[in-house]
Amino acid sequence: MLRTLQLVIICGIVLVGFLAPRPSLACGVCVTLPEYSLADRILSSRVIVLAAPSPDNPFKFVPVKVLKGTSDQLARAPEIPFLVDSSTRAAFRADPNRRVLMIYGSSLVDKTGRGLSAEWSKAFLVTPERAEFLSQVRSSGQSWGIGQSDSRDRIEFFTHFLEHHDRVLRDTALLEIHRAPYPIVRELGITVSTDVLRQDLRTVGRYAYAPAAIRLLGLQKDSQAREFVRSQYSSSLKTGGLSLREWAVAGIEADGSKAVAQIGNAIAENYGTQDDLKALIRALADAGAVAPEHREQISEVFKQTLEDDPASVVWIAAAVNVWEDDTLNSTFEALLASDETPPAAQFLIRNLLETEDPG
Repeated sequence: MLRTLQLVIICGIVLVGFLAPRPSLACGVCVTLPEYSLADRILSSRVIVLAAPSPDNPFKFVPVKVLKGTSDQLARAPEIPFLVDSSTRAAFRADPNRRVLMIYGSSLVDKTGRGLSAEWSKAFLVTPERAEFLSQVRSSGQSWGIGQSDSRDRIEFFTHFLEHHDRVLRDTALLEIHRAPYPIVRELGITVSTDVLRQDLRTVGRYAYAPAAIRLLGLQKDSQAREFVRSQYSSSLKTGGLSLREWAVAGIEADGSKAVAQIGNAIAENYGTQDDLKALIRALADAGAVAPEHREQISEVFKQTLEDDPASVVWIAAAVNVWEDDTLNSTFEALLASDETPPAAQFLIRNLLETEDPG
């Protein structure tokens, strides 16, 4: 039954997400990170090669060394489709022995870890540090699971690259932190320079990494990070939009019950979109999962939200499911008995209550 409830909740969240109006973005800059990371591409690859410009065509890449796979597998793969761009040509002119890492394998995997398609992807221009990173990922990553972000060993591995001077390696680590479950990231007690994280938020073109930077800022214990979070999360609650969930969680880390109260007020004022409401409820769920001392106050916010908007049970039930807590059962029972509760919400509540009381 628990598995059924989880599937129903996920379907409900997806459905509401498609139907709800979405805020427009301020610019055309990419603001999302891929779900399939560089580490996943390396671990799921069929063939990995070092490539260089062809002697016959300086704009075409050709394999010069196979790092993974066999010569037969390489022969069966299509030609590398990428052109040698101007910056890469300049690197090869400076050092003809430079190489580019190319990966042939799945760009997506299903829930069992099986690849859904195969294609070439360009990873990076190889340096000694990146070559060592590749070796470490291939060695350490055998136990991680492709596409899975909840491995503590995996997350801990990437924490060592969060302040790396090589942007490629650092960005790879930020993506892993972004995908990882918040309780694990928090438990690891990751320390990152506040100045480095703030620079990420100030730099145009790095909007996609803002959620990871904000998440990490909220977990820093120094006064500079705390004051910066306090100066930002309150305004984010008023404006909504991008990274609202992360700012709300960071605010709770910095201000505790005061931030929970502000989030509750923001929800009650119903100022934003359905996406904003969902983000704030998920932020409260994140905080309640890792800080039980706030759970009673968060539960009161959820009760008030359910009273004002019974349809929000789609998201709040997910929070209760994560907590494995029956605090809101009496509220759910009242909603179930009300004629004003939407049928879809009644269905979710009924499943939740049956899970809590299987007898």
